[in-house]
Amino acid sequence: MKREKDPLIAARKLLQARRFHSAILLLQDRELEYHTDFEFYYYLGLACLYVNDIGGASFYFNKARKISVLDTRLLIAQAAIFLKRGATDEAVEYYLNILDDDPNNKIASEGLKFIKQLSQKPDMLSEWIATNKIKRFYPPLGIHPLIGKLFGLVCIICVAAGGVLFALQYYEARKPPQRADLSAFVLSVDQRNNALQQDLSGSQYRYILNAREVNETYEKAQEYFQKEEDNLAQREINKLLNSNASVAIQQNARLLMQYFVEPSFDTFKTGFTYSQVAEDIYLYLDCWVMWSGRIANSEVTDTSYSCDLLVGYENQKRVEGIVPLVFDSAMNLDPSLPITVLGKISLTENGKLYLKGKSVYQSVDGSTL
Repeated sequence: MKREKDPLIAARKLLQARRFHSAILLLQDRELEYHTDFEFYYYLGLACLYVNDIGGASFYFNKARKISVLDTRLLIAQAAIFLKRGATDEAVEYYLNILDDDPNNKIASEGLKFIKQLSQKPDMLSEWIATNKIKRFYPPLGIHPLIGKLFGLVCIICVAAGGVLFALQYYEARKPPQRADLSAFVLSVDQRNNALQQDLSGSQYRYILNAREVNETYEKAQEYFQKEEDNLAQREINKLLNSNASVAIQQNARLLMQYFVEPSFDTFKTGFTYSQVAEDIYLYLDCWVMWSGRIANSEVTDTSYSCDLLVGYENQKRVEGIVPLVFDSAMNLDPSLPITVLGKISLTENGKLYLKGKSVYQSVDGSTL
């Protein structure tokens, strides 16, 4: 076999190019040929890890571990999985094993520092998982091949660097904090007394509210926000935005939405059932749900994944509903196993319900969250 045709070399190049799904497709049917090859299982596990298929990553890394127990790259990858699962004791053990063999390993050192910080900032782990900062503890993929081709743009980038730095500083200065000061969103006496739109001619509303209902709904949204129940706050805001509430109150409600924090599997609180959402989609638009089921009709590219989610069909007994599911990154999901999806309620241009996926859990043993 010529080296340039070696699937493992090709897979490594695909990983460097961040074409994770292509790497998975290249290798996943070659296990019989490479069942004793550490790199085969490691590359498959690494590709799964980077597309957030933690079940698949664990499966392939465990097979790689049976071939080579002390490979530093593998230990880093498995420590990252422990971190994502909140198993910090196991992650510490792996990082210490790495440092015993490689005292200068930066990822292991930074991983230990990060875990130490969690005692003072317990929410930091969920935040890093939600924002993908956790990937800095993943095994490195190497330099993207496009970097070399872009070298000629260095001069232009240097010229623009000053402008970029200014823009970043401006953005940071304008970026809202995680939780807003509610005093900025308290309605004035005038706003409360004029809670309704005066001219209703030519307008259509999904909900017709009286002044008391508008004020109470807005106050509920504030209360839920203060309790960090952003999903429930979003529902109340949707009611206002689709009602005859005054423009001033609707503007305040939209501003409050900017301070909502995207949930993760660990931080997700109150959700909604498929039947609730299907009954009134506009009331739950932009709310987050965590639904289990099975998938069908999947379409995959290197940068996206779409399928139909058969909600409630995880036990293959009853389908509550079928919802299109879309991810902005490649996924490697097995249609024969149930999944749990964290996603945002969204509408197509034609007003049809679909789920914009953020995270997915699929265990190789068929269990759900």
